[in-house]
Amino acid sequence: AVPEIVAGPEGQTAVATAPGADTVVTGVVGCAGLLPTVEAIKLGRTIALANKETLIAGGPAILPLLKKHGAKMTPADSEHSAIFQCLQGVPPGALRRVILTASGGAFRDFSAAELRKLNAEQPDVVRAKATTHPNWDMGAKITVDSATMMNKGLEARHFLDTS
Repeated sequence: AVPEIVAGPEGQTAVATAPGADTVVTGVVGCAGLLPTVEAIKLGRTIALANKETLIAGGPAILPLLKKHGAKMTPADSEHSAIFQCLQGVPPGALRRVILTASGGAFRDFSAAELRKLNAEQPDVVRAKATTHPNWDMGAKITVDSATMMNKGLEARHFLDTS
């Protein structure tokens, strides 16, 4: 038999809901991954989450759906997976804190004093630099969220609530 080739949003949903799957890895960038993830959750599948946006943008809708349909979500990528793995076997309520570290960001080569001075003297330069990642072009909002680690905090919070 010739395999069926699917594409686009309909194809993503078709793959996420394909018969016989117990676990669905969702790694579609941006909010485009929400619909296939929701459809897989409705079937009670385990979601191995490899994108951030599903929880950052969709957390308030996704988390109740997991409970409603008896589905589970486990992190499959990045720092949230490392935290998840470290917590295996830790009794509920035993976790006091999670410390996230970072390799840098737009201001990684500046001391606090240099950054304060630059902000006082050239705030436009600081704003422009804050929205420019040294390695990737992720867009202004994601770059700022990444530099401030806001995205990591939200990811960890959602996974700690569901794990």
